[in-house]
Amino acid sequence: MPAWPKQTETVVLTVNGRDYRDWESVMVRHELGGRPPYLCRFTCSEGLPIANNFAKLQIKPGDRCTVTLAGFPAFSGKVMTRQVYYDANRHHIEIHCGTYSELSTASVISPTNEWKNKTFEQIAKDVLSKAGLNLVFEGGSAPSYKFPRISATPGEPIDDFLEMMARSLGSYGHMAFTSNVSGDFVVVMGPSGGSDSVTEGKDIIIGREIIYNEAMASAAPAIAQDAGSDKKWGADVSHVPYATIPTGTEFGGQLPGVIASELPTADTQLLKSRATTEGNWLDGDQITVIATVHGWLRPSGGLWQRNQTVIVNSPMLMMNGTPLTAKSVTFTQDNNTGTRTTLDLRNPLALGAGGPPIR
Repeated sequence: MPAWPKQTETVVLTVNGRDYRDWESVMVRHELGGRPPYLCRFTCSEGLPIANNFAKLQIKPGDRCTVTLAGFPAFSGKVMTRQVYYDANRHHIEIHCGTYSELSTASVISPTNEWKNKTFEQIAKDVLSKAGLNLVFEGGSAPSYKFPRISATPGEPIDDFLEMMARSLGSYGHMAFTSNVSGDFVVVMGPSGGSDSVTEGKDIIIGREIIYNEAMASAAPAIAQDAGSDKKWGADVSHVPYATIPTGTEFGGQLPGVIASELPTADTQLLKSRATTEGNWLDGDQITVIATVHGWLRPSGGLWQRNQTVIVNSPMLMMNGTPLTAKSVTFTQDNNTGTRTTLDLRNPLALGAGGPPIR
């Protein structure tokens, strides 16, 4: 059994200005595309100083909270769930916190639910400001494309509306939504956070690899419909296709996958971008490596970061200096395994597709 964490590996949950320490188990996760993107869980039971007086643990859903790991800021969000159990022999409490989890259910608020000749950044800022959230772009510039017209369905969740726009901008690269330690709404446009390496037999204590290629559709034509006008009507707006058919056999040996655009449009660039989004994850191998290492700090200093590059050296996993991107980093601590970080590492195809089914 590993020794209890070092003095430098302390974790502090701060709720409404009050610090809580000495948890039995701790989990903090930073993830690209997660719902919520930043998540943490804390548990304690009898026998720990924090549990001597459960009445003092007045933590409830909606409370603002922050988390520090080894002295580094790691989380800023709200308490989502409080669970308490006690009987004559046992006492247990579990706290879950997350960042802007309400965006999955909160609706888009707008006087007209319509925007004309606006960029993704302009529309997202308008929508997120109603939720009191700051918008940040990371790893690249915001898309410059201006939507001629876009509207939100009445009652549509904010997350769904923003993701619908992002899928239509595939030619600008993989746009992933996440958060940061300040609790901002972050749009990732490319790699960030520098680079570190992990090596078999040196710092990887658990390694797992999945190479996945379902070889689904070999073509991803996108189709859409647009609203008619005095200048355009009939087939010009009722059936607007964009298709790329591979060379060789008619469909490269596979059936095509037709993509229906979520946006009403006749814009070829927008349809091409939507087809690019889908086609990027239909072609090639999706590589996922799960690597667990001791501690929370990366070799280059500070906490491991989601979206950073991690170079994997592992002959058993067929990784020979292979650069992958951290889709998520999960920091854990308990009295059975000590202090660990689990890195979910993906190549670009697996990163965009969300990865294979893990069984």
